[in-house]
Amino acid sequence: MANPVDVQDLCGQFDRREICFARFIEDCTRMIASSIGCSRAGVWLFDEADDGRLLRCLGIYDRAQNRMTLVPDESTRQVRAYFDALEQAGHILAVDALTHPATAGLFAEQRNAHNVRSLMAASFSVNGRLFGAFTCTQVGETANWTAAQLATLKRIGSRVSLALAGATRTSQPTLPMPL
Repeated sequence: MANPVDVQDLCGQFDRREICFARFIEDCTRMIASSIGCSRAGVWLFDEADDGRLLRCLGIYDRAQNRMTLVPDESTRQVRAYFDALEQAGHILAVDALTHPATAGLFAEQRNAHNVRSLMAASFSVNGRLFGAFTCTQVGETANWTAAQLATLKRIGSRVSLALAGATRTSQPTLPMPL
């Protein structure tokens, strides 16, 4: 279980630029996977494209392989129900990810490619706009996600999302005004 102090320390290191973005994502996903006890944990950002919304993977930690992995972006066609569910409820608890209405589209074209059976997601927003999601997946067997697991994911995500939002902003130096 992730200690709130550990989450704060990790985010502080990233905020102070003591660790790079890739290390931050890896450490966050490792912490999530360990705290939840899931096979894989990921961080995804939502993005607008010319043809609709995209789901961009920042990174997924795979506990069985003990390494990070990236997966391709998902387009609007596959993720529309997923977006809708996250916008309405703020989370998804899919015991059977292959048949759950919000997640089935994510796996329709590649049913056995990743062997994902269950998925839990908690969204996060910035300035009232859906910005991304933290995900946990169970590979090979289903998981009956609990309220405690969802609360843990949301607790970790609430602090990590602030660091992510700060990292995605472009900062311009403030120049003094002429007198």
